[in-house]
Amino acid sequence: MDAKLGMIWYPSIDDVIDVNIDCLDLTRDRHPHKLRGSREGIQAIIDKVRQNENKGLSCQAALLMKKLVEYHPFDGANHRTAYIVAKMFLRRNGKRMRVAKLETAYPFIRNLGNKTLEEVQGWIENGTSEEP
Repeated sequence: MDAKLGMIWYPSIDDVIDVNIDCLDLTRDRHPHKLRGSREGIQAIIDKVRQNENKGLSCQAALLMKKLVEYHPFDGANHRTAYIVAKMFLRRNGKRMRVAKLETAYPFIRNLGNKTLEEVQGWIENGTSEEP
């Protein structure tokens, strides 16, 4: 599905879970993969993002990141998972996140819970937490 043709791709519950497993493996995190939340909770976040389609992809990606961090569905790598899932959402829909490397993104995403949706959206679009 292509956002340019009016069809927006959304991650599945399994996509989110797979990204978490990969984040834990790739960063050699000491936490084992464990789903603390529910599959339904993850689906509710995806549904909320889908309901905000009229606000644009970067807003939806920001919402996806914030909601995943707030829900904290896993024992570890929640912030990294939220970043990668949002990045995947944007890429699959023909957009790119301004900050492409996890190492560069981590200082911002580790404090994602303290950021407003507007700050996260601005960071996605501009690589900064300041509003454009």
